[in-house]
Amino acid sequence: MDPAHEARTIVVSGVPQKELDCRRMADKLVIHFQKAKSAGGDVEKIKYPTRIKGVAYITFEEKEVADRVLTVEQLLADKELEREYPLTVYRFSQEVFCYAHAEVDLSLFSADEKLVKGLRTRNRAVRISPLQANQRVQVEGPFTAIKKLREDLLQLLETSQREKSVTARERQSSRVVTPEQGAAPFSSEADASSAEACLIWLDTNVFRYIQHVRKDDFDWILKKHDVQATTHVGGELTGVTLKKRYQGLWQLEAAKLEIEQWVSNVQSHLRIETINYEKDFEEDKFLQACKDVSCGFPGVLFTPVEGHIDIIGNSSDCYLFCQLVKIQMKSSLHDKDSWLSTSPGPTDMSYYSTGRTGEPNSLPMTSNSDMHRMPGNMLYSSMHCDNWSER
Repeated sequence: MDPAHEARTIVVSGVPQKELDCRRMADKLVIHFQKAKSAGGDVEKIKYPTRIKGVAYITFEEKEVADRVLTVEQLLADKELEREYPLTVYRFSQEVFCYAHAEVDLSLFSADEKLVKGLRTRNRAVRISPLQANQRVQVEGPFTAIKKLREDLLQLLETSQREKSVTARERQSSRVVTPEQGAAPFSSEADASSAEACLIWLDTNVFRYIQHVRKDDFDWILKKHDVQATTHVGGELTGVTLKKRYQGLWQLEAAKLEIEQWVSNVQSHLRIETINYEKDFEEDKFLQACKDVSCGFPGVLFTPVEGHIDIIGNSSDCYLFCQLVKIQMKSSLHDKDSWLSTSPGPTDMSYYSTGRTGEPNSLPMTSNSDMHRMPGNMLYSSMHCDNWSER
């Protein structure tokens, strides 16, 4: 698609999929985006359906119209529809062809609709569902937009923690000390420690990788700034609290900044490969294969999770690691098949002989294109890379 055409095109997500047939729904979308109350105008063409469910591409005759509709909250309403449907609208770019779906756990926040509304306002390219009773929301959008949403959530966590810390210090400093209490504010080690602390939120897998592979580098930064670190693992996020008892907070801030920059650099080179298995008894076999292979990969961490194993490291090492595990599993199965051919008794090897891809002797593996995950128990559940034939 040429730049001029791309500038006149918008992406619309949240299109209802089951109420009308595709052609009728495309007509409804065109009518909606031609209305004045939608800040619309003449539509040159629409592409719906696309390879991404619930997503349409609309091209206007004038760029000004495309710019204008992005400034208005879009609500699709029609007498043929059972209810009104909020639409998420954002500018078209090539990034839309890598589309991600995810579930986000907001239980670490004081989650309410006000929080969700703020996230929608700051992340217009991400479609965010209403808040559920379990404090979770479903999100979808271009992969880069999902990553920006993650950064937004991490920033909110950090701000919230900083505000709580300031409030706690103010309460301590305003405390009235009686002779019976016999201590001034911050005179105890616990008070001093709580007064001089700051919190960093890290992806749990990234933190585990750092502890396994880059611990010496992490410890060197702590020693350089003379700070101590305590950790608290909470699902997909790990909180690292930096403490310094006897000197100013500026050193904590310097340590925090250096750690954040260093972790960001480490994380930018990481990816996750996922090895899936379907039966509980298979876990031990896969773990043993990973242990055998890991001797030659000191820069790779494998972590068992329910139903799968995460392989964490740089792209080439992860790929080679998984290929060697695949060979190891095939070899062990071949040896077992040879033994079974001379031994009585039935066995079911169909899972290993076909694999999830349907190819002979394929090991079921999936890969995520990036290390980044979301706060809480969220992880990218799927990614769709699309191609628009008309571009």
